[in-house]
Amino acid sequence: MRVGIYNRWLATLGGGERVSLDLARALALQGHHVDLIAHQPLDLAKVARRLALDLDAIVFRAVPDSPGSQRLSAISAEYDLLINASHGDLFLSRAARNALYVHFPQPLLDYSAGGVPQFARRSAQIAPSTIRWLDGVYQPESDGARYWSWTGGHARLEVVRRWPTPARTLLITLADLRPPGVPPPTVRVLVDGVCVGERSDAWTEWQIRLPQPIRAGPVATIELDITPWTLREAGVADDDRERGVALGSVTLLGDRLEARLMRGLAVQPWRSIQPDDRSRAEVLRALDSYQLIVANSKFTQHWIYRRWLLPSTVLYPAVDLVETPSLPKQPIILSVGRFFAGAHNKKHLPMIQAFCALCDAGLSGWQYHLVGGCDLDQPEQRAYLAQVQAAAADYPIVLHVNAPLEELRNCYGEASIFWHATGYGEDEQREPESFEHFGITTIEAMAAGCVPVVIAKAGQLETVVAGESGLLWSTLDELQAQTQRLIAEPALLRQLAAGAIERSRSFGFDVFARHVAEVLRQ
Repeated sequence: MRVGIYNRWLATLGGGERVSLDLARALALQGHHVDLIAHQPLDLAKVARRLALDLDAIVFRAVPDSPGSQRLSAISAEYDLLINASHGDLFLSRAARNALYVHFPQPLLDYSAGGVPQFARRSAQIAPSTIRWLDGVYQPESDGARYWSWTGGHARLEVVRRWPTPARTLLITLADLRPPGVPPPTVRVLVDGVCVGERSDAWTEWQIRLPQPIRAGPVATIELDITPWTLREAGVADDDRERGVALGSVTLLGDRLEARLMRGLAVQPWRSIQPDDRSRAEVLRALDSYQLIVANSKFTQHWIYRRWLLPSTVLYPAVDLVETPSLPKQPIILSVGRFFAGAHNKKHLPMIQAFCALCDAGLSGWQYHLVGGCDLDQPEQRAYLAQVQAAAADYPIVLHVNAPLEELRNCYGEASIFWHATGYGEDEQREPESFEHFGITTIEAMAAGCVPVVIAKAGQLETVVAGESGLLWSTLDELQAQTQRLIAEPALLRQLAAGAIERSRSFGFDVFARHVAEVLRQ
């Protein structure tokens, strides 16, 4: 069987991307031909070395990004099984069998790839024609003085003539944003399936005389077929979005007098593309193309039903249970999670606050280590890391930023207690995205004999059995009290460490691979 596994974010190698790699490994071990599909180039040999995985039987396939994932939808037909494991992506899949692996569901309209343009100026409300539907374009961009929307290789608009006089001219405007050295693409324009113009030169305004006038009322379908290109191919930037032209506006005009009088009113850029009932229908059509919906936890399964009203099957991610160095346990509390700003961050600051309070109350001889990646090229993330560093100053707190895998494993091997607080202070009903939907790092810590003391929310409730394989908390006071209890009772610490190791075995790769086969048999 030929299998394709798509993940837009594969190059980031985060927890969700590790799931895609493990799905590929599991299916390759079952004898299937497996392609890993993404947009950015990726050296699987380097990934294999970095993560200590055997990926020799897996093929990487780079596909240019496109509006509405049109290109992905087309190539999906080449596969016997297509697994969409990309968070936030939903497209019409055309494989013989299709599965959607959901890390967490967004509201349905968030997946919309088309909609109704909202214009930059109110005067557009009395324009001679309006766009009723638009797809094949990315969301509008602006430099403050103008708006534009990059198309992909194919864009489609439905335009309605509003004024009583018939339209005889199609006017298309572009923003001149082609990088130097990039030749202008060939553009073909079709109206109701009939080609009305083609050109390959540089232009920003194109008036096309229509072979037949378009009268008020009926919908005219206008299509732009464009030779696609990417900024990466042009050697300009590491951007794999398939581009056509930077579309400024499209409108239908009547006679020359109308064109002169109304040109400023007619040429109206749109500032956003808003989903509507038709957008919802398109999303539901895409969702319906997947015969199987798979959730990464019961927490995610619950929200799939709440947001999509659809059943799903739970398939917990595989967790790296590779033995950590046989180091003696030290008086170390450990947290693992990326350093980044935003609602879904790992709540490093509240945990540092809790540890500092323990120290101020008399705790001595213990250290708190925080391990995580940080995108130091992003000012917002650097600022967040600086906050964490400032909060940790003058206390026995050690930060391991962008630590290599071996250093992380050493930290797991030495730590006695593991803290996790994602979702602390957030409203689970309003912002379920802010919680840990599964919690891979918690299982990794358990496998290394760290006793988890984690927030009693979301996916953590499915991995930690309170009193058997760890402890739970709801407030920072409870976090401190549970930690003090473990420190004061070494026998309890050893008992829960043994329970954590045993519990972690339920999430190993062998168990995962067996469950993959069982789930896909559905």
